Amino acid sequence: MPNVRVMTDNVACIPRELAEEHRIAIVPTAHIVFDGHTYTEGVSITAMEAYDLIKKDADRFETSALAPGLLVDELRKVGAETDQILLITLSSRLSAFFNTGNLAAEEFRRQSPDTSVRVFDSKTVAGSQGLIALAAARAAARGAGLDDLVDFTERVRQKTRGLMLLDTLKYIYRTGRMTKDEAREAAKLKIKPLNRMMDDGTIEPADIVRKRSDGYSKIVEIVKTEAETDALHFIVSHAAAPQYADALARRLEREFNPLSMVISDYSPVMGYGAGPGALFVGFQPQVDFPG
Repeated sequence: MPNVRVMTDNVACIPRELAEEHRIAIVPTAHIVFDGHTYTEGVSITAMEAYDLIKKDADRFETSALAPGLLVDELRKVGAETDQILLITLSSRLSAFFNTGNLAAEEFRRQSPDTSVRVFDSKTVAGSQGLIALAAARAAARGAGLDDLVDFTERVRQKTRGLMLLDTLKYIYRTGRMTKDEAREAAKLKIKPLNRMMDDGTIEPADIVRKRSDGYSKIVEIVKTEAETDALHFIVSHAAAPQYADALARRLEREFNPLSMVISDYSPVMGYGAGPGALFVGFQPQVDFPG
């Protein structure tokens, strides 16, 4: 049994059964609030149900930060099984969860001084974050100690990339990049922006297409340019659009030599700004822990 337990948040888009297989503890990223009701993704509401609420009325769909105390409780559960914990969070440039994680870790260390906790900023989201967490869990299973695991996870992070294809600009105003009226007008153009995760943890435009199939082709082109090999791990996450994710996954399987291919829900905690129909693909070469 590995000494280090890996934790990450819902935004990593790791299916529950895969997380259990690799002994990765998944914790909530934030609360979902709609019409005065508060939900927790994966506990009291599914991703598909959350996207139905977004379609119903995006303006009434909100998220609220997780209290550090709730994360302390999650750390305590994992700490009952190990004295070394690595918590991998979504990008600190896109969420306050990294700061919440550090506050929770500080309190947990005070309560359990014999347990070591490190909080790691993945500087990415969705499938890219998930691939980093999975690589860390594999290294932990091979006996990596906490300090070595943190160094290894940083090395993996630098080799992991992510791309996101939006289906519409209708919901982009939720990110603050456009006003609601501007987003409505932009949506009429029926363009599909392609964004990429940057090394500093931000999201920047990569291209614009008009057809989803062209978006798939552009994703393939970028992956071929940026990846060091055609043997890659992939996680394709979708915002209530499994048919689109399946089509993209099949295209990636034809163009590359996938080491693994995971299709999962794109967390609505992030996806409320991208909107239903969005796709995120994370890709990563095999990086083995030298142990």
